[in-house]
Amino acid sequence: MRSFGSHILFAATLAVASPVFAKDTTIIELRGGDGARSVGIISSNEEVEASGPAAITVGDDGTIYILDQNNGRVLAIDAERSQAEPEILPLPENAAPEDLAVVHNELYLWSDGVVPLERSTDTDGRSQTLRAVDGGDADDYTRSVFASMGSVSPGPLNSIIDEIGRSTSRPEARPPVIQYVPSRGLGDIVAEVSAAANDKAEILLRRSSSEENFLSLQLASEGRIGTVELLDIDTTGRPYALVELVPADRPERTGMLVVRFTPNGAMDRVYDLPIEPGTVFSRRFVAIGPRGDVLYLRSQESRAQVLRLDGREPGRKLAAALPAKQLNAGKPGKTPKVAIVPKSRSDVIERAIGFETLNWLVTPAAYGRDPGPGCVNMNRLRRPIYLIGKRGQTVKGVPYCWGCKTPLENFIGGVEKGQTAGNVCTKSAPQSNVLGVDCSGFVSDAWGLKMHVSTRAIPGITKRLSDPWSMRPGDALNKPGSHVLLFMRFTDDRKVEVMEASPNACKGRVCRNTYSLGSLLMRGYQPVRFKGLDG
Repeated sequence: MRSFGSHILFAATLAVASPVFAKDTTIIELRGGDGARSVGIISSNEEVEASGPAAITVGDDGTIYILDQNNGRVLAIDAERSQAEPEILPLPENAAPEDLAVVHNELYLWSDGVVPLERSTDTDGRSQTLRAVDGGDADDYTRSVFASMGSVSPGPLNSIIDEIGRSTSRPEARPPVIQYVPSRGLGDIVAEVSAAANDKAEILLRRSSSEENFLSLQLASEGRIGTVELLDIDTTGRPYALVELVPADRPERTGMLVVRFTPNGAMDRVYDLPIEPGTVFSRRFVAIGPRGDVLYLRSQESRAQVLRLDGREPGRKLAAALPAKQLNAGKPGKTPKVAIVPKSRSDVIERAIGFETLNWLVTPAAYGRDPGPGCVNMNRLRRPIYLIGKRGQTVKGVPYCWGCKTPLENFIGGVEKGQTAGNVCTKSAPQSNVLGVDCSGFVSDAWGLKMHVSTRAIPGITKRLSDPWSMRPGDALNKPGSHVLLFMRFTDDRKVEVMEASPNACKGRVCRNTYSLGSLLMRGYQPVRFKGLDG
């Protein structure tokens, strides 16, 4: 059954066009909506990113699965008959998934952890639905597949505080990263990714049953290499790696590539991922088919497409043929007249952590009536999804509230006074009597600001960092007019861990998430430093 409040709203316009390379092929096109050949797309608004299908993954038989979480379902599409009606597989009731992956030809969701799925026959005896498997276990391979796209449990909080004391947070001298890849062509593979220099990386491959490496994949680039993920090995033995290029001196040359190697380890083909400022975020945006098709899920505010990408010759060194485009953010906000009180990074991070870790009792007044008011112009409830069914229970995290900035120390007092908590109606006028924070309200409060500074106004109180790798805990990634993320740290595999208030990515609360730095930069995020921070 479809979870209440996970329905769809979509817009018919797109602010930024996304051209396709001449030889890239659109194999699936899905309009915004809830019909058979549709996906749920919640359009963007000021201070809110759009939300579209979260993931694409491919089964061993070539079936393409698309996580249409805004409609509470998975679409299964036969790659050989991609224009036929997809099979619709409803998700378990009240599921709040963020990612979907096929591992060993079984489907798994990510929803604050790995959730195994199995098909079951519906009450009509004909249609299929997806059921969560109780007590299902996730092995190293399943966890690694999800981690490759940032679906991981956040790291320990104390290490963020420890990292502030270091001279820099940039990912230098990181240890090798171990990845577990359930490949199509060579069975279970263990990959060790290491970077001896910023512009070079190596992937050593061994079979799970052996301690001996049988293949070395060498990468060299014209700029700094960020995240490297071994995605798959196709049925002919060709490995595919996702490679992020983020030059420290020219961030506008940022690119995301899939690199194909020959079975003996030579670079063979490069596929540029067409990520642009108008691209709607998907957690798992690329997948490799059994025979080596590189499939890219491109979502816009009116439709979603699956592209079969056409590669190019790699050249001696990797470089982005589709570099990051400069974001046209429209009219900037006025520089706010706000007193900037110097803050230490420890102060900022500790305050931010308070928003994520706050445990509070959901009183009847804070919860409101059941099922609760719906959103005007949106087919979902005003109540954040993480609060649904939690009346009288203790939950963790300050709720998302559209247009709100409730200081951390005022939140519990507001609950005790009988105020409602949370509002994800991002198409309506903000309500002043509701508790919580939106994305910029959260970052404003973490920075110690008394007033609510919008994402358009944040450039007026920050300085832009020319080198994205120089970000330190307490800095931010800001997309003016859309969304802002508080930077926490670089992970060992060179992704960015952030804290954010989001109606979608955080189930309607303040939480930590992990993203590819390159994909954020290509979508228009700008690394910035609050002027009140101490260095």
